[in-house]
Amino acid sequence: MIGSRSSPRRLVNVALLTVAVGGALSLLMVAVSGPHYQQQKQQQQGHHPRLPRHTHQQNHQHQNPFASSSSPQHRQPNQQENEILSNEESTSNRENSIRDRIPGWPYSLRINEPAMCEGQDVYLLNAVTSNPTGVYHRDMIRKMWGSDAIARRLKMRTVFIMGAVLSPVTQKHLQDESDRYHDIVQFDFLETRKNLTIKSLAAIHWYRAFCTNATWMLKCDVDAYINFFALLDILRPVNNTKDAVCARSMTRSVCREATQHGCLSHYVVDPKEYAPHTYPPYCQGYAYVLHGRLADRMLEEDSKRVGPPLWLEDVYVTGLLPKDLNARWLDVRRKSQVVPVSIRTEFHNGSMLFVHDLEGQIGQGATSYVWSQTLNHYNIT
Repeated sequence: MIGSRSSPRRLVNVALLTVAVGGALSLLMVAVSGPHYQQQKQQQQGHHPRLPRHTHQQNHQHQNPFASSSSPQHRQPNQQENEILSNEESTSNRENSIRDRIPGWPYSLRINEPAMCEGQDVYLLNAVTSNPTGVYHRDMIRKMWGSDAIARRLKMRTVFIMGAVLSPVTQKHLQDESDRYHDIVQFDFLETRKNLTIKSLAAIHWYRAFCTNATWMLKCDVDAYINFFALLDILRPVNNTKDAVCARSMTRSVCREATQHGCLSHYVVDPKEYAPHTYPPYCQGYAYVLHGRLADRMLEEDSKRVGPPLWLEDVYVTGLLPKDLNARWLDVRRKSQVVPVSIRTEFHNGSMLFVHDLEGQIGQGATSYVWSQTLNHYNIT
């Protein structure tokens, strides 16, 4: 209590001191009780701290009053079921791996027919290298020596080998064609001229991975005419004495520039790609036949390669690759016609085994005509 002896100035000072002390005490109480006050306020408003996303979802599932404890979507598989699922997944992965990739070969399969030769009596695999857009020639082959009737008669299977395309439309058509005929094998390397060697190696790899029950493999271009009746008459007697049958090339000099006599621009090879001036003996690349035992050795030899192979397919696959393998070749050079200028009797009577590009050199319908004459010659209806 302030007495009457206090002066007005003293009263003012006391009042100011009282206000200051009271303000300080209020601030101290707020500082101490602030967090507790905020927590109480949040609880009153029904607010809860945010849980990690997966924890929140698990708690929400467990608190769902409509979810049965045995409901399939919430029940976790037991240990035995986990083992079964794991085994099934492992088996599926192995099957897909075998179907979509060949061990030791870096390129995957986009389209495959792994069971084409399975359980079949196959003597000759006809591996036709084709461009994905080459539907005309593929359909022609299917109607002729690629038909089921001829395949059974000759114990032969025909498969079309090709690379990848950039066009989604072309790929869609190719897939539809594959779904209809089941005779297309497509790898994921790009379909280009420089990849022809890769394509032929892919054909040999496919042969040894999916058609090992075939004694021989014929690798031929899609525009090649083959007299299979005459070819089989030659192959059977040499099963154990020859490793390959082909028309050996007469040209062995290396083209260095397009102005060189006899050189076309797409055959010019840079010395950095191949240094020697001559090639080893090799086959005409549009058609040659390999025995399985030689194919295995060639693939083993190719596995030692460092870097890309020489892009000249015939030189690399039938010349450089088997050069040191002491392969036994049957040269049928006199039974091969690379540039036919007219239809000849020899094309169907067995004198010729291989004829290149009848359609392109003579005209549309030439292949069909020669095939019909061939069937007549061998009395096949």
